Amino acid sequence: MGSFVDAALSGLIYPVSTIMVLWTAGAMFYDVARASFVGWVMSIGWILAAALAFLFWQPPQVPFVVLLGVFSAFLFWWFRQRPSHERAWDPNFARLPRIELDGDTLRIHNLRNTEYPAFNKMMPRFETRTVRLSRLCGLDLLILHWGSQWMSHPIFVFDFGADGRVCVSIEVRYRLGQEYGFLRTLYRQQEFMYVVSDERDAILQRTRYRKGEDLYLYRWSASPIDMRHILFEYIHSINQIAAQPRWYNGLTSNCTTTIYAQGRARIDWDWRILFNGSLDRLMYERGRLDQSLPFDSLKQQSRLNEIANSAPADGFGDHIRRALSGYRLSAEGAKVEP
Repeated sequence: MGSFVDAALSGLIYPVSTIMVLWTAGAMFYDVARASFVGWVMSIGWILAAALAFLFWQPPQVPFVVLLGVFSAFLFWWFRQRPSHERAWDPNFARLPRIELDGDTLRIHNLRNTEYPAFNKMMPRFETRTVRLSRLCGLDLLILHWGSQWMSHPIFVFDFGADGRVCVSIEVRYRLGQEYGFLRTLYRQQEFMYVVSDERDAILQRTRYRKGEDLYLYRWSASPIDMRHILFEYIHSINQIAAQPRWYNGLTSNCTTTIYAQGRARIDWDWRILFNGSLDRLMYERGRLDQSLPFDSLKQQSRLNEIANSAPADGFGDHIRRALSGYRLSAEGAKVEP
């Protein structure tokens, strides 16, 4: 019996120790040494030291207890790191939006309306925009893919009729010179933000400013009450972040898990919310996207890149919806519904 227990403990000790050692190595690299050469030295040295301890220090329960103590002390320090609104931010993420609701009026502060004249060129611009809640008449979904079958990025587009369209996107708040890296998001390296932007800004950033990304535009099926619920959830969360900074985490606090957390009273969990590369297919299966076409045909006819890049600035949103066959067919189908 004793040998069985020892074997079972050893079987748990090694995988658990490996996870602790590798996670701590990553935290040393990113959070202690700020992804520098020193960070590589620290991380590799830490991994080698842990491996040698388990190799020469027997039984394995002894180095495991030491490792557990060191890991706990490191976690205590790590959890004391605090997010901040005061950093050297990338110009396109420099201002946090805030929304005031006054009766029927929504006043959106720091709405981003950046111009993207060409690849890797931008002219950051922020403004205050006023829309009327009573004019909310439509909701669309933008889905961004950049090559990974496991990851995508959703953006909601709120249509306020004569007041125009407003996009809301949950994103990393990039510091100056910083790029996205999934491993980086697991540590205390990137803050969380809502980007509220003009529709043309949100689309051209993905189709013209960046390369290797595919953007799809779908009509979202929702009642007027559902649209207002989603909008108010966003307003509440946007103002919360403006008041209190928060860490972004690629697994637990990202673009889709946050949407789920906001609306979990009406959203059923699915593994594709976490690994969201097939998020648009999930929404199609749940009846949120147009059902008149098979999903693969709908997706093929909803790709936006070339249409967006050639669309005029005046009437941009209406132009892309007329030119995009997947969206146009959805709209025509909606008109004949009883």
